[in-house]
Parts: sequence; C-alpha cells; structure tokens
Amino acid sequence: MKAWRKQGNQLALADVPAPAPAPDELLLRVQSVSLNRGEVRGAALAPEGRVPGWDVAGIVGSPAVDGSGPAKGARIAALLDSGGWAELAVVPAGRAAVVPDGVDLDVAATLPIAGLTVLRALALAEPIGGQRVLITGGSGGVGQFAIQLAAQAGAEVTAVSSRMDRHDELKRLGAGDVVASIEDAEGPFRLVLESVGGGSLAKAIELVGHEGVVVTIGNSSEQDTTFNARTLYGKGAARIYGLIVFEEVRSGRVGARDLESLMQLVLDGRLQAPISLRRNWTELPMTLLELEQREYPGKAVLRIGP
Repeated sequence: MKAWRKQGNQLALADVPAPAPAPDELLLRVQSVSLNRGEVRGAALAPEGRVPGWDVAGIVGSPAVDGSGPAKGARIAALLDSGGWAELAVVPAGRAAVVPDGVDLDVAATLPIAGLTVLRALALAEPIGGQRVLITGGSGGVGQFAIQLAAQAGAEVTAVSSRMDRHDELKRLGAGDVVASIEDAEGPFRLVLESVGGGSLAKAIELVGHEGVVVTIGNSSEQDTTFNARTLYGKGAARIYGLIVFEEVRSGRVGARDLESLMQLVLDGRLQAPISLRRNWTELPMTLLELEQREYPGKAVLRIGP
C-alpha cells in the first residue's frame, strides 16, 4: 500500500507493508484525512519510518476478528495515535464511530481531534448555559466548532481572531462578540478555551472568573507563560486544565459515542464543518506548510486515491 512516512528529515509517499490488525482492531480503507496544527510538529519529530496521521474517515475493509466494532463495509471515522496518512489504517474497534448516511466522509474526518477536544472542554465548565465563554483561535477548526457548540449550549460566546475578514462569519456561527486580540476581551468568563499560549494564556488567567476554568489545548505562539499565582487563586476555585485529547480518549472521558453525537448534529444541520480546502493527498507536504504558515482558516481535508 501507499503511505506517507518519515524518511530522513521529510515525509515521503512510499510503498509500505499493510498494517496487521490485532483481534480487537479493524482494517480501514482510508478515504479522507483532516489535518491538525499539532501534526506539523508531530511529523517533524516522528521517528524514522513512522506513518503519521490522526483524523481519518473511510470504509471498513476487514472488521475486528473478535466481533467488536462495525462490520465490513461500514463507514467510520476515528482518532488514531498515528498511521492515518495511508491507504490502509488499523483502528481500535472501540474508537470507530459509525458515520450516518447523509454525512460526507470529508466532514466526518474533521471531527475526531477538533470536535472531541471541544466537547471535553465544554464538559469541564458545565453548566455553561447563560455563562460567558472565551475562545481564542476562533478562526481555526477547534475554534469554529467551539463557537457553535458553546452557543448551542446557551453560552454567551466571545471569540478571538486576528483575521478581521472572518469576524462576520464567526458571528454567524454563534459568537456574540468577536475581538482581534485577547487584550480586547472583557471578563470574567466561566470558560476560556486557550490555544495560543505565552502572553495569551497569561491574559486568559486574568480573565477567568470565580469557579471558572482555563482549558489550555496548545501553544501556537511557542512562548513561555509567566503569571502571578495570586491572579489565579485569588479568584476562588478557578483552575487551569491541560487538555490533550489522546489522554481524554484513553481514559474514557470522551470517545466514539461522543464522536457519533457530533456527526448526528452535522446530519441535523446544527453543526457546520469549517472546511477551507479539499485536495488530493499527494499534496500533503504543501498543505502542511500552508497550515503551519496559517494561510487558511478552519480545516483542510485530503482525499486518498484518484
């Protein structure tokens, strides 16, 4: 089979052996993959020969031999630890979420990392109905899902986006207010979903309110964060939660059933996948570079095959 694997200091599309599933794993014929900013760094740090790739959607070629999980021919989406940038991928049966008829596989592929991250972040701040929520990186994939899901839960959403041309779109998705910088936001907030790190994270700690939570999910600025501890504990029961979706899945705090609930929202027309571009997977290196340079908002989806 063909797969993108780490070769020297770059990725190469190469012929590699097909993976061998364990008894509780299925073999997926991958149709669509979506890209995440964390994969840019992950691919750069991957060991020689590793096939990266987290978000996948496709068709079950061989079901799990222990009888768990979807049957052959089922359309599924899943979050993988690695191995998704390939024609065939091994998926733990417990992570396979069935894609309902009427939901495009490209759309399904955007949901595992970004959608599950948002669901878990919102759960950490429950109840959020009537509460104020601040979302940094509002124009990104996570940000646009977060705006929609928080607004549907009844929260008053403020989004941060330096892309001025996207502000009207973020308001359409459910943001009551959109600011160009976190410095322009006015607290307090029940939840701050923070992905920038550095000074943005420090400001988020200033803005979170009593019994609120700052959920940190990234450090796109690659900067250290310095803050006065009194700023946090002085609020009373405020906290910082470091969220890595892989740990949340492994611990069972979020999983395939939650992913299926997101796809049902898509089917019902209540959740929009922010796909900015769709390309053939042969264009992976260029698309990763554009993602790193923030040349497009939202999600990029690559289709495997002709």
